[in-house]
Amino acid sequence: MAVSLAELDAHEQPSDAMRAEWKAFSKQEPEALARDPRIDDPRLLPLERSGFQATAAPIKREQLERAFSDLDPELASLAREDAPVLFHPLLPGLLIVPSLVPPPVQVALLDRMLHRDLSNPAHQTNMHLHYTLPYPAPVSSSPPPSSSAPFSSPPSSSPSPHASFFSLPPDQPSTFTPLDPTIHKPLSARQVLQRRLHWVTLGGQYDWTNRVYPAAPPPAFPPDLAAFLEGLFPQTRAQAAIVNFYSPGDTMMMHRDVSEETDRGLVSLSFGCDCLFMIAPSGTSASSSSSSSSARAEGEQGAPAEMPDGDGHDQGAVRQGDKDEEKKYLLLRLRSGDAIYMTKESRYAWHGVPKVLRGTCPDYLENWPAEADGKYAEWEGWMKNKRINLNVRQMRD
Repeated sequence: MAVSLAELDAHEQPSDAMRAEWKAFSKQEPEALARDPRIDDPRLLPLERSGFQATAAPIKREQLERAFSDLDPELASLAREDAPVLFHPLLPGLLIVPSLVPPPVQVALLDRMLHRDLSNPAHQTNMHLHYTLPYPAPVSSSPPPSSSAPFSSPPSSSPSPHASFFSLPPDQPSTFTPLDPTIHKPLSARQVLQRRLHWVTLGGQYDWTNRVYPAAPPPAFPPDLAAFLEGLFPQTRAQAAIVNFYSPGDTMMMHRDVSEETDRGLVSLSFGCDCLFMIAPSGTSASSSSSSSSARAEGEQGAPAEMPDGDGHDQGAVRQGDKDEEKKYLLLRLRSGDAIYMTKESRYAWHGVPKVLRGTCPDYLENWPAEADGKYAEWEGWMKNKRINLNVRQMRD
């Protein structure tokens, strides 16, 4: 029987057994993790070695070309071949696309999200609850193209009304002033951007206390990002997103994203350091602390969801996988440029991040946001120990 998101409780907690598994991985040393056979790596070849299978419906090169071009026409040439889409029989609706986003496109997306969208006052952050944010002086046009070696980003098609937070002096004290000085201390820009900033929301502004989306009309979702995302995953309209900021030592507890009014697929893109992503079917006996989420969705028995083409049509059937009786969860190693698309039963699966792996940021992102002309030089190396995750969902049909 299929499960509706409306039937699930956003406040429900995972089982004690699942929390214990997650905690064990969060405390494991990197050296031990590198040898841990429980890590599911879709890059291991042949695919059968890792238990993954390829769907018969890759993301076509032409679809990639259109999506990259929606960010900037100069990026279209980076679409050179179809992108294989993988799945695992445990969660066949979880579609995995390794290295979907090429390095220059990663830089272009970081420039837009972290220079432009982060400094848009319409987009809430975790800092707003306790601090006044020092939005830099308004600018009349978008920042010039980035020159972060070895790639440059094209200009943004939707300029921010404010300059980037990375234009602030990193160590000037009291840049971020507390709403209540008796409780919180003033912070410098470096303190905030290095460790205190955890998320920014785009489009629909999620109410984390009540775990609902406000009824009031949300800010517009950045149109170039929406066109890019919907070009790759046309069955999901980009209406709301959270950009998560991780450093080594940061984690995300096991949870389910069930506050939306539609079960359209959830898109997740990774940038920077590798992470371990743990995901478990909602219906397994060890997954939930309550019986309210025990039902399983149709199609969970090894038949993956089908990737739509650019017009939203299914491209064909998929190869069947055998049901995996032993595994209770997947522990994916996600790298910069990887995408996952949570559809069908995986849309309401328990998932979290027990580990961000230090020293795994690819060379081409290490120095971001510093540019070759000296701009943002004081922030050189900011991305070296960061993982940025763009998590996108459709709120309503």
